[in-house]
Amino acid sequence: MAHEIMGKRFIARSKPAWHNIAQRIFGEDEVITARQAMAEVAADIHVVRSPVWYEVDGQQVKAEKKTAIVRKATADDPQSKLLGITSDAWALATYPELAGALDGLSSTYRVETAGVLQEGGLAFLCFRAEDWAVRGDAMRSYFAANFSLTPGVGHKVFHSPVRVVCWNTNTMADGQATINLSIPHSQDALQRIELASRLVSQFHEMKDKAKAIFEAFADVHVSVKDADAIFFAAFQLPDLPAKLRLLKQQLSDTEAETFKRALTPDLLIGLERAQETYDRDCEMTRKLRETCRERFEVFEPANLRGTAWAAYNAVTEVADWREGRGADASAVMGSRAKEKSRAYEAAMALVAR
Repeated sequence: MAHEIMGKRFIARSKPAWHNIAQRIFGEDEVITARQAMAEVAADIHVVRSPVWYEVDGQQVKAEKKTAIVRKATADDPQSKLLGITSDAWALATYPELAGALDGLSSTYRVETAGVLQEGGLAFLCFRAEDWAVRGDAMRSYFAANFSLTPGVGHKVFHSPVRVVCWNTNTMADGQATINLSIPHSQDALQRIELASRLVSQFHEMKDKAKAIFEAFADVHVSVKDADAIFFAAFQLPDLPAKLRLLKQQLSDTEAETFKRALTPDLLIGLERAQETYDRDCEMTRKLRETCRERFEVFEPANLRGTAWAAYNAVTEVADWREGRGADASAVMGSRAKEKSRAYEAAMALVAR
């Protein structure tokens, strides 16, 4: 499931999320600190260290300087959960303790949402920040934090236009962040989170820089060909599979047909399936490009239609909200993040001409 909320461990201000999962919707004017919000959803989530053993010639040997991080059983999940293996230097902290390091933000920005993801391995907290606009196109503004009890996944504090309510929106917000500060699982993690909150609360300079770039996108009108360049950069045709590349690049059509007739049935079926998969992926790419063109043509607000801003936003909308495989993949490391990154670079190239 794209939301990956653990049980009903989600709270939100004023309105529910798209997944309609929540243990509480709190009032528009309710005052709640970061620690209090996190305690509501994660006070009973605790992890313990466990020794790591491996087998050598039938004997159990304890691994040196290695420890397993295990989430203990909870009322809504009676099975403990192995979160990962790490070193002895990995620092333990509870979710409310980590969130408490952001209580300084609570006096300036309202807590918007809080929740627990991935069977207790990750928790998020989202604040509503100052909204802004790109040539009249309203941009919502949030500060969010990811707190991790999973080895290899650090804590993060970031500013983004996306309201975090689930795994999919969390990865989307992370990928669209204008400020993104990572904090490792070190002994001074709480101090680093406090420092990050002070830095991120003074985001005006970074916001102004991002706004200047996006306004440059909005000020540049592009041709259909230019818009296609952005769409084609984002959604690229797949590479030809090696077995098909051999046929198409090394052999003539006549030689390829002769070669196919000499193949065993299994090898021939393999080639046909590879061709079908390749053709299907190419068709999907063409459909994504066409969807971008449609969104580009009807972009709102209407006064920004035909601009690089409209073309770039057409890509981000298609990348973020289309269904199918990868819908909840990481917007930071996954293919959808790369789509948006390529679109951004293509739009920047058009603006810089």
